[in-house]
Amino acid sequence: MNKQRHKVLFSLLGVTGLFLTQWVTAAPALPSSRGTPSASDKTEIAAFVRYYARQMTAATDSDAMVRARLRLLRPLKSSTNPPSAEFIYDFGTRVNIDFTPLLAKPKTALNAAITIGSIPDISMQAALQTALQNPNPAVRYWGAKGLGNIFNQLLAIGPAYQQAIEAVQQALAVEPDPLVAEEMCAVLLTQNPVPPGTANLATQALARAIAGYQDVVPDNLAIAGSLAADLAVAVSHGAALTAAQKNDAMHTTSQLMSYTAQYLKAGLLDSKQQVSAFSTMAKAAAAMNAVTGTTNFSLSGLNAQSDPSLILLRVNGITGAQGQAGLVQKLFPKVAIPPRISALLPH
Repeated sequence: MNKQRHKVLFSLLGVTGLFLTQWVTAAPALPSSRGTPSASDKTEIAAFVRYYARQMTAATDSDAMVRARLRLLRPLKSSTNPPSAEFIYDFGTRVNIDFTPLLAKPKTALNAAITIGSIPDISMQAALQTALQNPNPAVRYWGAKGLGNIFNQLLAIGPAYQQAIEAVQQALAVEPDPLVAEEMCAVLLTQNPVPPGTANLATQALARAIAGYQDVVPDNLAIAGSLAADLAVAVSHGAALTAAQKNDAMHTTSQLMSYTAQYLKAGLLDSKQQVSAFSTMAKAAAAMNAVTGTTNFSLSGLNAQSDPSLILLRVNGITGAQGQAGLVQKLFPKVAIPPRISALLPH
């Protein structure tokens, strides 16, 4: 009988302990998100944000980190009680303090970056610029995306806006991941005017993206096409290129067109790559037209269903092939004729 009573007692104590633990670790209350936060409100905001920063740090799996992130951001997502600009600023300032250190930890870096990048307030600028330097490409992506979300606010603060633009441009200049580079380009292209140097940076990013195309079947044709489109948009919106930079742009887009057409004709692209191939070549042609200010470079009359032999023939006439100059070389004699891809060379 005593043993049974002990079991019941221990069970009750266990349940009580569970409730106590839940009560102790429950998230702190958050003050009203309307109006300007008072000093005591700011203290409560700090406790709320700090709690979820600790939750993210203590999480043992990505799902737990995502839950912490979503619960932290929930007050900013309310459609029935939208937060005031003042509340968002104080909230963001505290997130900047508590979540920026998490960018330096591989386990929490990505969710911290998404958290920071999801708060549309200028208080996040420093943290987002820090994210641009992270070794994780996904973190750099969110750094760029987050800065893009606050550029309009920063525009009212000239030096801060210029600092953010330069941070993205400097990151883009060395960004090795084509997807991240494309996001950085896209962010810069939303500005009016487009920042000087963007067209050349897009050319450099495209050159890095296709660096291995001669030797390896591409797996990022769609992204390369997007970078070519970014180059066209940048030039069309006033991002000027010097004569040498135009030469580089024509060289890079020629390679993209030629290698893609060669792989398509050789039947070395899978079904997904085939879908991207014609679109990518067409975007390269549009970039060439933008760089030269002409309409001479075109794949008109052809489409994704056209015979690959006809597509390659047209591309060869534009880019040159096997010692025969194309339209590009007639306008830019220094642009080398793209070589044949290694997979087609005799071994």
